[in-house]
Amino acid sequence: MNIEDYFFIQGTYELKDGLYNVDGNIRLNKKVNKLPVNFGKVTGDFYCLNNSLTSLEGAPKQIDGDFDCSYNKLTSLKGSPKQVGGGFYCYYNNLTSLNGCPTHVGGNFDCYKNKLTTLEGCPKQIGDNFTCDYKLKRTKEYRQFKIIKKLKDVIFF
Repeated sequence: MNIEDYFFIQGTYELKDGLYNVDGNIRLNKKVNKLPVNFGKVTGDFYCLNNSLTSLEGAPKQIDGDFDCSYNKLTSLKGSPKQVGGGFYCYYNNLTSLNGCPTHVGGNFDCYKNKLTTLEGCPKQIGDNFTCDYKLKRTKEYRQFKIIKKLKDVIFF
């Protein structure tokens, strides 16, 4: 399996201990249900949006830029990166929980247009905006975030 058959890579990569580390940006360019390879660290952005993914297993462990898995068929964020230096975008999926999402997001965290009924499991730190569905404004997690966390802005659709 050649990684370049599935991904457009802007930069360089190496395979180490079964994980692909990418110095640059990477975009999934074939329709798949799951990621065909496992990633370690990506120094740029990782785009797997507008696809047919049902799982994030194999996603990078760490992203220095943005991670976008929007417009897929995800029901869980299990396997997503633990730390994202830029924004984390998971809108327009079938998520019922935020469990498994990154603990730290340096930019925006956008999780609107899913099947969420709670914000439980959301990141402990979000550097910029937190965008979710309006109905979640009344959840205890939202109230705790608003009181405890130093979010710059909260946007609801």
